[in-house]
Amino acid sequence: MKVGDKVSFINEKMNGIIKAIKADGLVAVEIEDDFIIDALAKDLVVTEVFMNEKTAATEEPVPVTSLSKEFNLSTNEICFVAIPAEKHKTLTGYIGYYLVNGTDYELLYLIHSKHETEWNKIASGTLGPHNAVNVLTINRPDLTDITSFHIQLLISGGNIIHHPVQKEISALLPDLANSNKNFPDFAAVASLVNFNQADDAELEQLRIKYQSEKKPVVSAPKGKTQKLNDTGAILLNSKEVDLHIEKLTKEHRTMTNAEMLELQKSVVRKEMDYAIVNHFKKIVFIHGKGEGVLKNEVLKELAHYSNIKVQEADYARYGGGATEVLF
Repeated sequence: MKVGDKVSFINEKMNGIIKAIKADGLVAVEIEDDFIIDALAKDLVVTEVFMNEKTAATEEPVPVTSLSKEFNLSTNEICFVAIPAEKHKTLTGYIGYYLVNGTDYELLYLIHSKHETEWNKIASGTLGPHNAVNVLTINRPDLTDITSFHIQLLISGGNIIHHPVQKEISALLPDLANSNKNFPDFAAVASLVNFNQADDAELEQLRIKYQSEKKPVVSAPKGKTQKLNDTGAILLNSKEVDLHIEKLTKEHRTMTNAEMLELQKSVVRKEMDYAIVNHFKKIVFIHGKGEGVLKNEVLKELAHYSNIKVQEADYARYGGGATEVLF
């Protein structure tokens, strides 16, 4: 049973078309006069399968050329996009959610929607390079049941082994205030992976290489310093990185806890790769004391690296709220 299927009610003389799959076994059914009601899936029987629906798990993604939307598929980025299903209905009507692959890589993806505390799978499958797939089309009123989407990606291609991607993002909505040159019709766009940033491509390759062969450490000339940058460089071969979310982005008030933690972990990976490439001797990650959630995630990220020593940073200076890495 899926969106577009024609159904009959078992206990009533009534027919309709499924418009959305909801939580707790409910589906939205459009009956006569375009009236939409909620019904239990167990009380319905499919009378005609919607054969034109392209589902990611069983068929090829809908070719973007056949869509009414014009996406830029050469952004070197993987995005989750919400766009009006019909033109001139930016603030009303149905919304189409798309996974857009603007890279040279192939994706294996799994997407869930969150309904209060329950997760429901909405799409899974593979997506080729420079392509897009519609993973969900839903009426705006039904979005009140969805609080967020959870997206998992495995990326394949070239001679690089990529980190698995796992992100939770809020339920995006097209809005007249949105503006993105790559996606029309006031689309809302969430970037999942951006290969225009070094961390997602060549630095990843360098990190893997470092795991198999130890890099020689080149000490900086004594007394030589460089200007402080946004990541808190102290010496030429030493760096201090503050992971407090307000130091990393101005948008933290609109982010979920999962999104903030994912950004902080991404910064750890970027800074570690940068330190390796530039032969640093030491890097300090300031995570604060708190409940230790961020500290534990930092330690998990550092466990992926070989030939390093991880210890608590100077207590007198950081008060137990920082971790030091020695190369």
